[in-house]
Amino acid sequence: MDIKKVKYTDESLNLRSFYLRFLKKIWILPIAALIGAIIAGGIYYLVTVTFGPERRYEAQANFHLTYSDDAYICNSEGQRVLDWYNSATWTNFIFNDHDFLLELVKTLKENGVDISEERMNVLNAPGGPDISGQLQALQEAGIDLTDDKSKVDVKGDIISNERFLLVTVREPSEELTEKMLDAFIASLEEYPSYNKLNAFDSIVCTSRSAVYLEKEDNRIGVAIVFGAIVMVVLAFLAILLVDAVDEAVYVPEECERRYGFPVLGTLFAGDETNELFKGELASLFDKYVAGKEKVALIASDAVDNSSFSEKDLESLKKTLGNDYANKLAKITTISGSDNIGAMDGAIIAIPYGKKNAAMTEHLISQLKKHECPVLGIIFTRADLKFIKRYYGVK
Repeated sequence: MDIKKVKYTDESLNLRSFYLRFLKKIWILPIAALIGAIIAGGIYYLVTVTFGPERRYEAQANFHLTYSDDAYICNSEGQRVLDWYNSATWTNFIFNDHDFLLELVKTLKENGVDISEERMNVLNAPGGPDISGQLQALQEAGIDLTDDKSKVDVKGDIISNERFLLVTVREPSEELTEKMLDAFIASLEEYPSYNKLNAFDSIVCTSRSAVYLEKEDNRIGVAIVFGAIVMVVLAFLAILLVDAVDEAVYVPEECERRYGFPVLGTLFAGDETNELFKGELASLFDKYVAGKEKVALIASDAVDNSSFSEKDLESLKKTLGNDYANKLAKITTISGSDNIGAMDGAIIAIPYGKKNAAMTEHLISQLKKHECPVLGIIFTRADLKFIKRYYGVK
């Protein structure tokens, strides 16, 4: 029989066998998903809530803007369009206007808010203009801001065709947020009267919100789902890796490729039988074994327990039945290398799913040294349901 031998360390993964066995382990994935979700959700909660930044208070005010003619330019069709009054302009330029800053700070002081005591760098927004001259003017007005570290968090959004402005104030103090919004409303409504560009005819506050604790950027759900997916993928890859280095055999053809001897048949765990596999075993037993007078049956894991060889021989007798009683009487079990040289041949019993490839190779080596021919392999203690699914047998 021409069989190409492949060493067990060089075998490729039998995907069909893997997926059928993976179905028995699929319960690992939901557990892994649960663990991943708990870990990711816990990390997110610790980072964003337990040890995260302090939540700030927030308040908003809506303004209606009426622009003057100086705020417009004409396009190529002669239509008037606004120049550069957008959200970035309000946040980084208009809110940093020298006159507006003076008005804002004075209004705050009238409301009992000392800017320098609150350690705020007034509206020094990233990407905004250099307001060092404005700060100097504020100092000349008796307001010291040079040593302030934090900033007033104020943002302007144009929310409807450039005529409605939404101002959002965020501060760590509820009282400061309230007063800051009051100051912004008062200062912006007066802004058209002292704006040197004369860009506005009027700015009117149409509504304002109460102060509320800013909403958390709660993405714990995303973190939980992400953690679950990552852990499921890692669990699957771990199972795949473990199976890739698994030296056990799960189907008869793996025995033939690995050891280079014909598989005579399959014996199933629990003395289960199948007529198809029983017929194959009987046919190949007659071809390779029946003509021998002295045959040894050796289980590859008998080094762990010598009774495995006897149990496998008993299973063989039950499977083939009384019709083979005389032929099977010539088969004996031996332990170790005793009497190997006196045998006409040996049958190696390799169990399903047992990780003992190295010991099996050692056993074959010993048989060769004693010049005892290997008549074939019997695949023992196999899972009948798995084998039938693998071959598609009903």
